[in-house]
This record gives sequence, C-alpha cells and structure tokens, in this order.
Amino acid sequence: AHAAIAAHLLGLPMGYVRSGNKDHGRQNRIEGRLDKGEKVVVVEDLISTGGSVLETVEALREAGAEVLGVVSIFTYGMKKGVERMAEAGVKNVSLTNLDTIAQVGAEEGYIAPEDVSRLLKFRDNPSDESWINGGEN
Repeated sequence: AHAAIAAHLLGLPMGYVRSGNKDHGRQNRIEGRLDKGEKVVVVEDLISTGGSVLETVEALREAGAEVLGVVSIFTYGMKKGVERMAEAGVKNVSLTNLDTIAQVGAEEGYIAPEDVSRLLKFRDNPSDESWINGGEN
C-alpha cells in the first residue's frame, strides 16, 4: 500500500514483486510493466535482516531493472541487515530507525531511559536474550 500511495502522489508507475511466481495465470513474479534497463526504487515498510527486501531487489535485477535503492519506513539497523545491504550494493534510506524511536521514546517519557540500552542490545544481537527483563533471570 505504501508503494501505491507514493507512486500515485509522484505520478510514477508502480509494480509488485511476489515472493515467488504465481501458480496460475501467467505465473508472474513481478506484477506491472517493467522494461529492461528501467530505473526502480523499492518501497519497503520494515527492514530487519534485509532478507525479504534483498530477494525483491534480486528479482528486479534478474528482470533487467536498475535498482537505484530502497526507501523504507523503519529499519532496526541490525548489523546483519546493514551488512547484507552493503554486500548487495543496495542503498537504503529510511524514515526512522530503532535508535531514533528509542531516544525519542525516552525523551517523551514513553519508555524508561534505562530501557534504551536494552532495546539497542536487542538490535545488536537479537539471539542473546539477556536483554529480556533488564538482564535479570
């Protein structure tokens, strides 16, 4: 929906990339007209590890598109995602990220200042669950 709204407001075409080919009709993975060499920007709502958005970028590249980058509403800024995007040569511009949300949340009193470090610890290593309950068991 975000891509459709942005395309409408900018007067630009919009397409959709599925996670796999449809199992009926023309069995398209990419819906919408896409000519080889066409410049595209991927619109994403959330980026964590970068897996799904990089699959989209790869599908577009395989179809002959020149992917200029990704715009996202939010990114966690997880190391794995940042590294994967850089390795794929994909630039991401995000409206906000976890660091900003945590900082503003603490400044506005929505979360305790000491919880900012817990949130960022989660971001840095989600599999290390010591951030749960303030590191207490």
